[in-house]
Amino acid sequence: MLSIEKTKDDDLLDTTYKRERQEICFKGGGTGSSRASRVTLSLLALLVVWSYLPVFYLYASQHWETHNLQGAYAHAPLVLIMLIYFAWRQRVVFNSPPTVQISFKGLLLLAAGAAARLYGEIHGYVVLQGLSLIPLLAGILWVLQGEQAWRAMRFPILMLLFVVPLPNAAIDAITQPLISLTSNLVVPLLSLFDIEVSRVGHLLTVNALGTSEFHEVLIAPECSGIRSLVSLLAISSMLAYLRGHHARRAGLLFLITPLLTLLGNVVRVITTIVLIVYVSPESAESFFHSASGIVLFVFALCGLFAADLFIDRLTRGKKSA
Repeated sequence: MLSIEKTKDDDLLDTTYKRERQEICFKGGGTGSSRASRVTLSLLALLVVWSYLPVFYLYASQHWETHNLQGAYAHAPLVLIMLIYFAWRQRVVFNSPPTVQISFKGLLLLAAGAAARLYGEIHGYVVLQGLSLIPLLAGILWVLQGEQAWRAMRFPILMLLFVVPLPNAAIDAITQPLISLTSNLVVPLLSLFDIEVSRVGHLLTVNALGTSEFHEVLIAPECSGIRSLVSLLAISSMLAYLRGHHARRAGLLFLITPLLTLLGNVVRVITTIVLIVYVSPESAESFFHSASGIVLFVFALCGLFAADLFIDRLTRGKKSA
């Protein structure tokens, strides 16, 4: 018959475990305390969601449509789903006991978020109303669960920057330089395809070399690539987060994204002009409205992943050296 005897070491382990359990319960880390913390956070989350529903309904009905703001925020619903998923992945932070000492920084963030929401509501600043959710959520987490909870939830909360739309003036300020850069790059490259071009502002007059059939091409705001730029910036942020990149490497990947978007947009515009000159304007228009956006996005996305792999190999090479 097999018998198991309890040794002195086992008694010592049991005593140590009981002492640690008592210390945790004494500090407010018991199951009841954690449950109360989760209930409090759940109620606050429901209250915040209810209070911001009109704001996000306005975004969805006016700003997230493809025909508004050059479609820069058409990706916002998908980003919203992703940030909820990222927050759900970090839900373990709510199992820890609530903080005993109230954080002054957390209270400051909470007050700043509430003040921004109130100011935006009074003066009709829709963008400020949405952005106020960032310090508000950060403050709630910091006050109730401590700095570690805020650090764990920092990325999902900051992803709201890709959901809250910028005002029209800001979009125009970004769009115009993109159009100018695209025009400056497209004009000299068209000679590689035996296409003559004359430029007046953003209006290009093109024709095949040696022919007298001219076509006018306007590089409009829709050709700026702003839609793909915002989407790819969100994707590069998620890629850096999922791969666990440190701040410097994530910042480098973030800075590469606009360059890739610009190059992809140049490829799209040149392809469209080549189709206009050598096939037909109708084919070019069909390509522009149906497939050109996909071409730009796929080109830039592949470049983004390639850049990430290149940076990864470069970093490994430096470490091995």
